[in-house]
Amino acid sequence: MRAREWTVAATYSGPTAYGIPALPTWRVERGGTDGIAFAATDRDEPFIAAERPVRVRR
Repeated sequence: MRAREWTVAATYSGPTAYGIPALPTWRVERGGTDGIAFAATDRDEPFIAAERPVRVRR
């Protein structure tokens, strides 16, 4: 739901004008194999990681 609110607010004005926080800046880390992790730029530890991510079709 937050993504939809952010998209609508960004279309007509800045998201902060509607009380929606700005999107965080993320850092992407890749492991030695196929692993991937996402971390906030102001933190050391990733908030989500996958050792063997798989492609999905939506």
